[in-house]
Amino acid sequence: MKISVALCTYNGALFIKKQLDSILNQIDFKIDEIIVCDDNSTDTTIDILNNYKEKYPTIFSIYKNETNLGSTKNFEKAITLCSGDYIFLSDQDDIWKENKVKTILSVFDKNPNAEGVFSNADIIDQNDKLVPNITIWDSIFFLEKELPKPIDFFNVISKNGNVVTGGTLCIKKIVKDFIFPFTDEVLHDEKIANILTLRESLFYSTENLISYRLHEKQQVGMKNIHKIKKKKRLKRIILDLEEPSSFNEHRHLSKKKYLKFKNSNKFRNSDHLKIDIQKLIKKSHNEFLEFNKILKSKFPFRYRFVKLSDKLLGKRK
Repeated sequence: MKISVALCTYNGALFIKKQLDSILNQIDFKIDEIIVCDDNSTDTTIDILNNYKEKYPTIFSIYKNETNLGSTKNFEKAITLCSGDYIFLSDQDDIWKENKVKTILSVFDKNPNAEGVFSNADIIDQNDKLVPNITIWDSIFFLEKELPKPIDFFNVISKNGNVVTGGTLCIKKIVKDFIFPFTDEVLHDEKIANILTLRESLFYSTENLISYRLHEKQQVGMKNIHKIKKKKRLKRIILDLEEPSSFNEHRHLSKKKYLKFKNSNKFRNSDHLKIDIQKLIKKSHNEFLEFNKILKSKFPFRYRFVKLSDKLLGKRK
């Protein structure tokens, strides 16, 4: 069994050493190769990487892009270059827990159908200080403890948004056969999560296996971290964990149910899925139509007024 890490860097000199050390210091399992694709850094990132390559010449392979590809296409390049049976995706500024590889591989062992496994994560600041009482799942409203099991990931991702953070994800080598190409329209982790969900091969560990770093220069981060309490009820509603009460809540849920139908349509012509996509499209569409009837019956006057207003304004066609 060969273990690869697909690591993408861009001006990451400030935190990259701690991340590399955490990857190299895994218990019970050694990393066989670390494929680093640097997106034309202008700081000392490449110098730091070359120092590690001198110490670990058989592990590190470093590729510097001549022009900036952006994170999504850079991850496509890094994953493509990996030769391992298991490929761990890695950002440049996090810190892995020492049992990350061991724990993720144990999930694969327990679930033969698994092609991808992700996990929860602590959140730290730029000084390595733990942000208390919140995990990465809290910040993206992946309410794992409350959701019915087994989790309907397509329902969750379609209505709530992506819950798979790339820095926690590991995929099997076979996944490379059907996830490319990546485009800038969808982040790499969301693209992989969608496909594995529809292949019924996405699994997870509830353990916090990395420390996800928040800092000023990161590309994605969690801009909504201070709005979690305010948004939680709405997220619970769209995940069917609470009943909507107001017209606006019903309407918001109707929109999310439509998005689920729309997202399922994206995969209409896919030939690598393990589920009946036509059945899913029909089910999602019927779910939207049925809920729209409820919205219309509960708020008939408001419903008609908003429909007319939207028509006049050219919205929600």
